[in-house]
Amino acid sequence: MYLLARFFDSTDIFYVPLCFIILFAVIRYKANRQKEKHVRRLYFQAFGFRIICVVIFTLITEYYFKGGDTGLYYQATMDLRAALKDNFDLLSDVITSLRLTSSNPLFPYFYYDNYADDLTYNYMSSPSNFFIPKLALLPAIAFNNSYVCINMLFSFFALGGAIRLFKFFYHYYPQYWREIAIATLFLPDVCYWCSGLLKDPVCFGAIGYILYGMLNIFVKKRKIFISLVWIFIASFLIFYIKVYILLVLALSILIWLFAEFNKLINDKTLRRVFAIMTFSLAVFLGYVMINYLTSQEAAQGYRLDKIMERSEDQRRNYAAITEERRGSHFEINTSNPVLLVLNGVSATFYRPFPWEIKSPIMLLSAAEALIFLYLTLYFVFKRGLGKFFGMPFTDPRIMMCFIFSFLFAIAVGSTTANFGALSRYKIPCMPFYFLMLMLLYKKANLPYPKWFNTLLIKITGKAPFKPKPLYPAKSPVPS
Repeated sequence: MYLLARFFDSTDIFYVPLCFIILFAVIRYKANRQKEKHVRRLYFQAFGFRIICVVIFTLITEYYFKGGDTGLYYQATMDLRAALKDNFDLLSDVITSLRLTSSNPLFPYFYYDNYADDLTYNYMSSPSNFFIPKLALLPAIAFNNSYVCINMLFSFFALGGAIRLFKFFYHYYPQYWREIAIATLFLPDVCYWCSGLLKDPVCFGAIGYILYGMLNIFVKKRKIFISLVWIFIASFLIFYIKVYILLVLALSILIWLFAEFNKLINDKTLRRVFAIMTFSLAVFLGYVMINYLTSQEAAQGYRLDKIMERSEDQRRNYAAITEERRGSHFEINTSNPVLLVLNGVSATFYRPFPWEIKSPIMLLSAAEALIFLYLTLYFVFKRGLGKFFGMPFTDPRIMMCFIFSFLFAIAVGSTTANFGALSRYKIPCMPFYFLMLMLLYKKANLPYPKWFNTLLIKITGKAPFKPKPLYPAKSPVPS
């Protein structure tokens, strides 16, 4: 037996409705504070979609995967609860322990929890893995160890970040609320993997809190203190769970801020000179920040001088594990940096292809990848490859999406050789790539394919107003 965890209990009959009512009250309060009717409606639609995803995730975890990573996190959470029940003084060890070691007072609770091959203990020896059950401990105490309630709360945190990501882009492009809503609130693969006891909902939610906090501080100049608090908390979470997300995000935000301030210069020549200087400075500061962050223990594996040498090792490990379990392994077969980048981007955004589907779970990722590939090729054929790579640098927000999505795709796509793992690792960059693509369509005055326009309306509802073009076509020169 791979896992012994049971995800359902008779007490769920009481605690799950209670948790739902509390979360619904929060989302209703937040929605009613929005002025626009269509934005209020999106709050409820997004919440309902997340609840559906939580139910599907929980059922698939129980009856298809029969455990997996989320089962290990849940068992570790139960072990922490057992430790505190025996001796509440161990709370200080729970808070301060970076990882689980044999000398830790918590060790016996993990070592003797009836898991075969000491699976829980070995898995919790990683700081990033041990961090998740510590986050789940409070929800477990509040809702009597209900796995469904823990999933709902993790999903709700991800939804909070997704809503803030929506509000970030809605501030700049209110007439394209449909595109922003689908990119941030309704991408199926993203919502599914952000609906359970995993690292992904925490990291994805934290990205939204960081970006919206930056918007409040540097653009809106409001709620400075609370924004700083959220930025600190969210950055702390990402740093200890998946530090490479923070590295790419920090560089992207730096370049976005420099580009925003560069727009304030009226003289074109001076603006171009300043743009080159600020871009170079942003890259330099990003390099310094990345190397500083990766000097810490939790991030040693992400130093720039180690990334390339690790990628080949990771691909070999994925190949060996997948061969043993007959999973969805794919080959990259190159050590050339250029080909590695191209294959990494392709694997992240456009694969698995339909003929690479090996399990029902891959259907969702394959459908999204096919849509991404079609929309990308449609734009390239209609407007050219030059505009696809050149136009993002004419708008600070599109440029940020371009840099974050492509750097992230290179990082995860070139080091992962399993579609199952990649479908989770790529989650943070998918909304940014999709939104970049949609804004490029608008900037190039290229209509969407008819089927996609119909899809936009069906998902988000009828438009409350006729949107005006963000990038209108140039007026003809009078003869």
